[in-house]
Amino acid sequence: MPKLIPPAIRQYAQFEGRMSRSQYLRWLALLFVYYMIAGWIDLQFIAPALGYLPNEDVREKYAVTIVGLLLFLPWLTASVRRLHDVSQSGWWMLFAIPMFLILYFRNEVGLSAYLFLADSFVTPLLPQSITELAIMWLPWIVNGLAALSYLPVIYWSLKKGLKQENRFGFPS
Repeated sequence: MPKLIPPAIRQYAQFEGRMSRSQYLRWLALLFVYYMIAGWIDLQFIAPALGYLPNEDVREKYAVTIVGLLLFLPWLTASVRRLHDVSQSGWWMLFAIPMFLILYFRNEVGLSAYLFLADSFVTPLLPQSITELAIMWLPWIVNGLAALSYLPVIYWSLKKGLKQENRFGFPS
């Protein structure tokens, strides 16, 4: 039975040690599956119970939020152990915080900034000035900043791990 539980969940609060690239990528794929199932539950069961119509945009994502909160610590510890495998400090995961805050609140922040800056914005397809053009690109700029803040961690997560012992221990 313990083989069915992924190592990232079995070692959910263990920051020490190393995690190989293949283990980490399998963990990320499993996370993706968990989030897809939670999103399906939100759309199929929770949204209709809240009164949403079938093709309506659902803003409340309760199952996804619960899964995200439950799997945050296992994701963080697995990511830190993955960085240890390429001989990097786990403190680099602090760069994930701006990315997640931006991605989580981008709709609210982007819409607020758009409404604040675009009081006289008449037609979004034909901007009248460079300011209106910048306002149109605001969501893309925010997403780009989020991705840039996390780029070193993405690179190290995909880099091949060291075969020999490093300051974080032996390879797994």
